[in-house]
Amino acid sequence: MIELVLIGLLVLTAATLYIASQIKSVLLFDRICNAFLVFASLQALFALVSIYAGGNYTFMAVPFFLTYGPFKYYAVNSRINNQFSRKAVYVHFIPSFIFCFAYLIVNEFSSLNDYLPTYNNIMFLSVFVSMTSYSVWALLYDKDKNEHDNDPLARKLLNFSSVLVILVSTVSSVYLIKEFLNTDKVNPIIFSSILYLLALFMVAIAFRYKVYSFIAYIRSANDDFSKGTDEEEDNRLVESLSSHPQSISNNIIDVNTESKDVISLKNSPQKYAKSALNESMFEVYEEKLNYFFDDEKVYLDNDISLEVLAEKMKLSKHHLTQLFNVYIGENFNQYINKYRISYSCGLLQDNESEMTIEEVAFESGFNSKVSFNRHFKNIMGCTPSDYTKKEGVA
Repeated sequence: MIELVLIGLLVLTAATLYIASQIKSVLLFDRICNAFLVFASLQALFALVSIYAGGNYTFMAVPFFLTYGPFKYYAVNSRINNQFSRKAVYVHFIPSFIFCFAYLIVNEFSSLNDYLPTYNNIMFLSVFVSMTSYSVWALLYDKDKNEHDNDPLARKLLNFSSVLVILVSTVSSVYLIKEFLNTDKVNPIIFSSILYLLALFMVAIAFRYKVYSFIAYIRSANDDFSKGTDEEEDNRLVESLSSHPQSISNNIIDVNTESKDVISLKNSPQKYAKSALNESMFEVYEEKLNYFFDDEKVYLDNDISLEVLAEKMKLSKHHLTQLFNVYIGENFNQYINKYRISYSCGLLQDNESEMTIEEVAFESGFNSKVSFNRHFKNIMGCTPSDYTKKEGVA
């Protein structure tokens, strides 16, 4: 029975990791999920070897279930924070290695073999208590910190797994204690089977999430491909408008001499019926995007990219691509360049320090003066130098 569950666990983790490799997400949540899948597959392989080795080492892999709680802890936390302290990670994972080391000691020294049943009882009970504690924390985690959570499915699956773990662990703990008090003996095969089945369900939940992400990724890729012709037409339109500055000013740009945020970026949303995301999700994504651009001013980072922005927003790359292309109606480069040009106009208008054009370019987030001049002319209809003359700055 256990062998079949472990083989199924290996197959399912391999399939899930393959799907994850096709998406290549840079989000911390996805990386933690992938790390858990790798760990679960190695644990299943180690458990199979231990079982076939026989003797007292059959349950050698059980202590590593003490890491399942920490994995959930960091998965939930990753939706709020980008980085973790290494020391904090070690603290959460230390108990599993202590129990594993103790298991080796009890097995290696014949004088301690009589204590193996007691150790097994303590080990199984500790695993159930650990998994229950972390799952309860995940469910009760401060909801205010999740107000910008942009992946409802991930939260739903995490909550479902927490409820499942709490129910199974609670019932198993009560049964374990009852058996120990009545018979002074506990069959470890029963509880190890429960744990490996629970691991299989956890991996199945991760598989569900990866399949959803993969489908959304494919849809996004198809949308990007079908949008190629439209973007070429948009580029020709930009070139046409660049020769009519007044037309640009009336339709795209709203210059306010008292503010550095001089460009209005709100466009009419395109149809998104074929998208994996609905209107309410797009609105939540756009609200957070506005926060990062208007408040955090991420566009001033010269090294900002779609991948980096997606990680900052705790959002998958293909969902962010859909937000730009499907809902906002502009690609990432068009969107960020408008903000940068808007900011540069503010610098040129209020150039008390007499910055050079090149300094303004780098200060606005561009990596070169040539790129700055090109985008400035496309959007404003004139060069930065002509703009300063027109505004009476120089």
